[in-house]
Amino acid sequence: MTGATSLTARQPAFLKLQPRAVERPWGGRRLAQRFGWSDDRRIGEWWIASSYPGVETGVLDHDGDLADWLDGPGRERGVPGAKDFPVLLKFLDAEQRLSLQVHPDDVVAAAHGLPRGKTEAWHVLEAARGACVYLGTAAGVTCAELLDRVEAGASDDEVVALMNRVEVQPGDTLFVEAGTVHALDAGVTIFEVQQTSDATYRIHDWGRGRDVHLAAARDAVVDRAPPAPVRETASGEWSPLVRADAFRLDRARPDFALSLDPADDWALLTVVSGEGRVQCGRHGLHVDAGDTLLVLEPMELRGTGLDLLAVRPGA
Repeated sequence: MTGATSLTARQPAFLKLQPRAVERPWGGRRLAQRFGWSDDRRIGEWWIASSYPGVETGVLDHDGDLADWLDGPGRERGVPGAKDFPVLLKFLDAEQRLSLQVHPDDVVAAAHGLPRGKTEAWHVLEAARGACVYLGTAAGVTCAELLDRVEAGASDDEVVALMNRVEVQPGDTLFVEAGTVHALDAGVTIFEVQQTSDATYRIHDWGRGRDVHLAAARDAVVDRAPPAPVRETASGEWSPLVRADAFRLDRARPDFALSLDPADDWALLTVVSGEGRVQCGRHGLHVDAGDTLLVLEPMELRGTGLDLLAVRPGA
């Protein structure tokens, strides 16, 4: 695969990022098979755009990782530095049900001595028949009641009954605002965009024996009705999926040349399926399913079977 080496190292139009595999006890192998990545381990998370300390993604044709680039050449482009870069992208592969958990918002995170909270959104790539996510509590159940029952030793079945179950299918998008209790069920793979944070308070872990954080979770939970999944019809142009303070998420499935303009100095482009070429002036790059680019200049995309996600700064 040819990189954008014909541009100067100081002023690239785009950077191709290299995913970082993170093993989890609930992980699987479906994403590695889907994207042709060589890894036989049970990978729960592929961090595909990260400047988070210790889990930074690599950059093709750059001596260093994304954090190094953001703190070096990226400063000249007006892109936020590594610790200030606002979003982090992942693919998640849930072979087993994930822990029931909640993330703090910015205010609670600050009170807990953390740099920022963690609002996120999920875009479903694959879902087994009848697969679901748990998002918010069941009708008539408050977060406090859920935590009380967990603290009292509720069984797995009781915890499930206290949660709001949402069946999902490929192409669904769900907004998971900080403070919302949630879990992915087994048989689901997703693309996730989130604030650059690893602030997670585990509520229940389905007998896996890992620590839970009930006191911190009580500070973070918010009783709210979760939004319904966004089920977008086919569109060749960019269509909005999520509009939030933390980020914007758009999707396109073009059968023609499509432009992407990082109007706020940067955008992140992920190829969910298909293959094609991105072009900026005379400089181009072939892209395949699973690829993620940090886009710094307006570019054009064209290809076959493309399903694209773009993340930009929030409001």
